[in-house]
Amino acid sequence: MNTAGLGLGQSKQNQQLSRSQLQVHLLQLALTSAISLLLMLKDFTSAYSAFIGGLLYIIPAAWFSLRVLAKGQLRSPKQILANVYTSEVGKVLLAIALFSLTFAWVSPLNGFALFTTYILLQLSGWYLQLKMNNRFQKL
Repeated sequence: MNTAGLGLGQSKQNQQLSRSQLQVHLLQLALTSAISLLLMLKDFTSAYSAFIGGLLYIIPAAWFSLRVLAKGQLRSPKQILANVYTSEVGKVLLAIALFSLTFAWVSPLNGFALFTTYILLQLSGWYLQLKMNNRFQKL
């Protein structure tokens, strides 16, 4: 059984990275929930559209993180880079599929709430990565 993605058998640095990624995704889920609850005061369609927009960002991002961090046994830089590239391609394809399914199956949908939440989570991901990794603050 491969336990590398669960923090077992990983280096200390990889475990810290796994924890920080989990924290980022949980904070983004909390932000998505808060936005949805606030939009519930406006109308239900905006609220669930915002929640779906958040999930459209979180699901592929979490899949990418899990896939990249679970491959802790890769040793050569070539293997690591190939894993990152294939994971990124998979993330983009997953996002395209989820957007397609959303637009095909969810009606009515507030596109503004969906895309605003998606973009806000993209920005929050960048911000949280910089804040949680102190070495970037020294540059």
